Amino acid sequence: MQHTGLYYPYVHLRDEAWAKAAALYWKRLARVVPDGFPVRDEAGVKELRQADFLVDTDPAGAAAAVAPAFVGVVEEYGQALRRSYAVAGRPFTARSAAGPRRIRPGRHLAGLYPQEVSRELESALVEAGLAERSEREWVEDRPIDWVAVDGMLAWVYKCALTEELARRTAFAPVTDQVEAHAAGDGWSRERIVRALLGGDRAPVSREATSRIALMAVRCVLPANLEDVPVKKIVKLRTDYADEFAAFSAAVEAAAAELRETVQEVTDPAAFEIHLADIFDHRIAQPLEQLRKAMNGLKLDTVSSALTVKAEVTAAGAALGLIAGPTTAVGAGLAFATVATRQTAARQRDALVTSSAAGYLLRIEKELTPQTLLGRVGRSALRAAGLGI
Repeated sequence: MQHTGLYYPYVHLRDEAWAKAAALYWKRLARVVPDGFPVRDEAGVKELRQADFLVDTDPAGAAAAVAPAFVGVVEEYGQALRRSYAVAGRPFTARSAAGPRRIRPGRHLAGLYPQEVSRELESALVEAGLAERSEREWVEDRPIDWVAVDGMLAWVYKCALTEELARRTAFAPVTDQVEAHAAGDGWSRERIVRALLGGDRAPVSREATSRIALMAVRCVLPANLEDVPVKKIVKLRTDYADEFAAFSAAVEAAAAELRETVQEVTDPAAFEIHLADIFDHRIAQPLEQLRKAMNGLKLDTVSSALTVKAEVTAAGAALGLIAGPTTAVGAGLAFATVATRQTAARQRDALVTSSAAGYLLRIEKELTPQTLLGRVGRSALRAAGLGI
């Protein structure tokens, strides 16, 4: 089971809300950070890193492994590649990164960090007119000469690099970008040629685990996730570790079923249909069933409490003939209330922990903003053993 996602194609997470969502379904998230790269994280991302959710992975070994395929493509198809990806006369903005869409001639080039490209490949690209060293940029008193290439070429390279790194680490590639190509779909030399010269469209993505997990989390996320403090995300992961583990297992089971089902599927629309069906069966339906069960539990428990209250009141009144009505009834009600509350709490916890959707219900309850009246009501339900 894969517990760690491998973020690509950028170093910096570009959407903090997405990062918070990812923290709710990945145990941790790795990102590709070349040696010496000047990381500049936003405050929320820094908190995720301090909580040991975000970790850095050096791509040097993977870069050396993918270089021969790219060098071979450049040597064989250099002239054809120059017609679309030549860098001469094109502006470069430092620290720009590869993007999912082709950057046409006249647009800015994208930058690859020198330590994520092998010297052999860099030399081949420069000699073919497909790359150049940018003007020196000083970052935190350190000089950096970016390897400037066409954005499409940079994107294909990043995807291939990520795939190799994922193979070496057993991490699952995951991105917050709507990409034209995907990591993890087989970046052979022939695939590189098709992507760069043959108008190769993205094959069916096999990122089943991340797709299903993100779909599940989005079912219960509040609209204002960007305003939810990171510490609240971290606390939820910590407080409900058992539910998180059960949810992860359910997602992986759904992903395994999807991978088995679509082994021979090449049509993207068909893939999405299979994804929706398996997600509905494995995740959405259990979540709805848990919601209904929790609502039923509240009604049953309230009904039981009223019944117990009536019975105890009657018994207490009879007992009051000897001990006094006020004392006896009060003690009887207190005992009934505590017993009912404990029973409800056990039933509630059993329902939540026994369902793969329990963790999703925790997210929904813990992160959804509430009015003062809602908070008071929820506190009362918890106190009565009726809420989570």
